[in-house]
Amino acid sequence: MDRTYFEGQTAFLKDYEKVVKATAIDPEQVVDKVMTQLNKPTPDDKLYYILPGEYTIKGNTVRFPFRKELIAMDNEATVSTQFFYEGSPYEYEVADEEQL
Repeated sequence: MDRTYFEGQTAFLKDYEKVVKATAIDPEQVVDKVMTQLNKPTPDDKLYYILPGEYTIKGNTVRFPFRKELIAMDNEATVSTQFFYEGSPYEYEVADEEQL
């Protein structure tokens, strides 16, 4: 993968490979899915890429934490959005209706 879409992209892909069920992944497709999810509006400004349990090794949903910053690029006040991967994924159990 030649292009970097967010800071910490390499670390994210390593963490993603640790939890995803698939043995081979296409980094470009994964990053496209991440960027699509991160660009959606969130009510509380907390950014996560959420990988559903059906795609993980353990069957648990996994959240990958991100943050977003506005960055001024030059003297003309051009502002862009930059995403940052914040570290290891957080895995959590999802209660099925049977368990409630």
